[in-house]
Amino acid sequence: MNIPSIAIEASIAPKISFATQQNAIPVLRDLRISNHGDASVSALDIRISASPPIFAEKHWIVDSIPPKGAAHITDRDLPLNPALLISLTEAVNAVVTISAHAADTLIATSDFPVSLLARHEWGGAAAMPELLAAFVQPNDPVIDRILSNAADLLDQAGKPARFNGYESRSRALAWEMASAIWSAVRARNIAYALPPASFETQGQKIRTPSQILDGSVATCLDTAVLFAAAIEQAGLNPIIVLTSGHAFTGVWLQPQEFSQLISDEAVAVRKHIALQELIVFETTLATQSNAASFAAAIEAGTRQVSEAFEHEFVMAFDLRRARMQGLLSSMSVAGASASRSSP
Repeated sequence: MNIPSIAIEASIAPKISFATQQNAIPVLRDLRISNHGDASVSALDIRISASPPIFAEKHWIVDSIPPKGAAHITDRDLPLNPALLISLTEAVNAVVTISAHAADTLIATSDFPVSLLARHEWGGAAAMPELLAAFVQPNDPVIDRILSNAADLLDQAGKPARFNGYESRSRALAWEMASAIWSAVRARNIAYALPPASFETQGQKIRTPSQILDGSVATCLDTAVLFAAAIEQAGLNPIIVLTSGHAFTGVWLQPQEFSQLISDEAVAVRKHIALQELIVFETTLATQSNAASFAAAIEAGTRQVSEAFEHEFVMAFDLRRARMQGLLSSMSVAGASASRSSP
């Protein structure tokens, strides 16, 4: 029997998480079966499976591939197993196997290693930048407590003690709301924790707002998503800025967002700062014992997106744009499910 010369070419997400499943991010991005032989190949059975089984095995039948031709698989939907993914507390190595069979004979197979991430783990800008949205949790119970404290501070300062987003159409009031949130978080006496190396591209576990306040410790990315969650719950539009080894937050002072979910040029941030439409602030300054003022945090954040630090800029992530594209906060679901499954 002549064994056909078949090649399997696939593009598979290198990292998969519960957030991937909740936001319906494709795992199998492309699948091409090529016939390098001199004869047609017919009735190919293409199979895909994973170990551990994060999705059910799937089959495709390819009627025929001509010599030197190829077939593209267009039905690439692979529903993920949420129960398995939500149960992960540490990353796990997995393998996706794609094979081709003719008349029950295996004629080609390829293995693709993937990482299954812990349920509170973000895969980094290199693998899953858009899923940073899943870790911003405005509905975490502590966010309302932070906003309540911030409202008290506004009332004490003689300002409107409400968080109604951009209803007033006042940049000054948006600034005051963000400043009050800053002061409310600063009063929580959160200690700073060093993030893992290269987290901005490789990812890290991200603490929920409740975990941050319960443990009183946070990395820069933890504080960035905490502030973003409070800002979003206040009805304002936050951004998260990632630079080399660092993360911090920004807020639009008017109802606006970037034209795309992710901007990889600092000049786009500087442009809106110069127009007084956007502010960015150094969130880790809220973790110091002699915590800085909001104005000082803005000065520090603005400096980090200046031309002098252009080479360190990784991306600006616009949460409003992410929500518009259907990217949801799924980590609170993970936390609730995990709690229900705990003894």
